[in-house]
Amino acid sequence: MKTFPDFTWEWIIANCEMFRRWDQDALSRDPSSERHKSYLATIEATLAIIPKLREHPQLKNIVPMKSLMSLRWFPAENREISLYCDGIAYNITVTTIKGLDSEINEEKIVSFDEVANEIYAYISKLRDD
Repeated sequence: MKTFPDFTWEWIIANCEMFRRWDQDALSRDPSSERHKSYLATIEATLAIIPKLREHPQLKNIVPMKSLMSLRWFPAENREISLYCDGIAYNITVTTIKGLDSEINEEKIVSFDEVANEIYAYISKLRDD
């Protein structure tokens, strides 16, 4: 299981809050910006799911990498689990990384209450340590 010590739950929250301020500011200047409305919905959904992930007994210590608007776990060499929250649904994608390319192995939309258990189930299934 590859982890990234520079990423902490607190850092992820602070980073999301920074992006939220930027998008709120952009929307105050241009209230019709669909792009910033979409970004804001994603940020809000990500901030909402973080406490659920931290409450999970096993996930609280497996901090993901935050990459733009998604959370990413690397349970094994060349394997990735990503969580993208678009404000409507929570999308989990499992991929195999092949050099500069990646192959999607599975995609799943889960409910808010299922996210933590589903992420941990994939980590448990794919883990190589």
